[in-house]
Amino acid sequence: MASARSVPPAVVAGGAQDEDGASPSSRTRSVWLLQLVLGASVVITVLLVQALEPSLFSLWSFSSGVGVVIALTAVAIVVPWHRLPRSAVAAVPFGDIVGIGLLSFGTDLRFGFFWVFPIIWIATHFALAHLVSALGAVGTLIVVDATVNASGPVTALRLIVVLLSLTFIAITSFLSARQTRAFKQLLRRQASRLQGTLQRVSGQERRVSQMLNGLDTGIARLSADGEVLALNDTYVDLYGVERDEPQRPGGAVEYANLRGEPLPESERPFARAARGEQFDDERVWLFDTHGDWHALSVSTRRLISSDEAESTLLIVHDITALIESERARERLAATVSHELRNPLTAIIGHADLALDDPGLSPKVRDQLEVIAGAGERMQTLISEILANSRGVFKDQSAPATADASRIIASSLASFRPAAGARRVNVIDELPPSAEVVGDAFRLRQAFDNILSNAIKYTPAGGTIRISGETSPDDVILRFADTGIGIHPDDLARVFDPYFRAQSVRDSPTPGTGLGMGIIRTIVEEQGGSLFLDSELGVGTTVTVVLPVRAEVDAA
Repeated sequence: MASARSVPPAVVAGGAQDEDGASPSSRTRSVWLLQLVLGASVVITVLLVQALEPSLFSLWSFSSGVGVVIALTAVAIVVPWHRLPRSAVAAVPFGDIVGIGLLSFGTDLRFGFFWVFPIIWIATHFALAHLVSALGAVGTLIVVDATVNASGPVTALRLIVVLLSLTFIAITSFLSARQTRAFKQLLRRQASRLQGTLQRVSGQERRVSQMLNGLDTGIARLSADGEVLALNDTYVDLYGVERDEPQRPGGAVEYANLRGEPLPESERPFARAARGEQFDDERVWLFDTHGDWHALSVSTRRLISSDEAESTLLIVHDITALIESERARERLAATVSHELRNPLTAIIGHADLALDDPGLSPKVRDQLEVIAGAGERMQTLISEILANSRGVFKDQSAPATADASRIIASSLASFRPAAGARRVNVIDELPPSAEVVGDAFRLRQAFDNILSNAIKYTPAGGTIRISGETSPDDVILRFADTGIGIHPDDLARVFDPYFRAQSVRDSPTPGTGLGMGIIRTIVEEQGGSLFLDSELGVGTTVTVVLPVRAEVDAA
């Protein structure tokens, strides 16, 4: 049935029903309901009149009114209201007003109470203009009845009271209907917003689920009671869990160690997370359903939200490849160290035997001592590489100290033959002593690399000048050469691994591009700083700043 401001929902063709026998439309059902209530009331009244006061049937108006109401009821049932315009429905209640007017004509409005039915119908479902017209029609019928059947002031007063009562009922019904329609519209808008919010939330959940399923990390979300709330694909595949029954253990078995004893059910990460335990980077081994071993790093995270109950996130990282790479690195380091130790042992041993010869000239003895010292440093370096590959690191609680001048002098003794062969002059302007904080062995590595680069990239006839100065806080060491230099565009990248400046690439001198990065790392490990100044075709100056020993004593 039509409302005051909007057309009711469309219905399909047919009479009171759809062509395929479907249920009647909403407009048709409303017309049936409202008209049948009035028709049934009139039929009951007619039966009572027949029993109590049959003389009323002698009045043509009474019989006509009953006939009009019954006829309208029959019309309301058979007419296909969904095919007619909205205004056509109003003809029924207006016809009822006329029929009730005839029914009560000449009876002191004893049957005028039936006007309540069409008035409420019009007030509830039609516009204000229809309601005013309906009340005008009722007033006109009352005035005509009072004029034709005038019987004194009492009758006139009764007519006025009936009209005022109907007006009050009409206004009340009209306002209530407007409020109801406004509330329905508000509910529809709110429902539409909620539907949109629900769709956005559902879309976000789908996107989050897709992202979690795209991760190569297993994720399980558990409630505070241990119930499984969500599992991503990686977790399901890794543990062989059934999505329909996630609480049941999967086909994979967890072990404390590779090929060790299986973990008890209560000690497995899932069971611990279900109990609410918090742990981080727990290592377990998993034997999956395909017969493969996986090294897992398992952690938990507590999820706290203001609008949801607290839950626990179980995060499983497969670190099998990392473990295998660590083992491969250890094997490589052990192999390389073993293969290098044998020739170094032979070099050092033969150098020591040669040094035992009392007939050696001083020059040869110095050269052999340099060879022996270099071999021993190589052995120490190999031992450090092997120890680091096994995760063994030195205790750094007590800072070491060293004499930078003495270390550089020892390094110069090793490189002077190479400098002489390339006809490069090396000038030592270092102070007699320069105590600094740092590991002597690591500093020797850095100074060896600096001198090696300076000699390598300084043309014949060039000069390398090594100077130093001390201050209350630092020792400043400068290595200046007159070599080929570095282009300004390359200065910012010389510390990048495997990078070689354009001036170096154009020269036949071999190199890996790792030296400057190693030097800076060593100096910074000792608490110092490294600075590089260079001009293409003029030379390069490397400045090393190291903290002095006095700072260690104060600490």
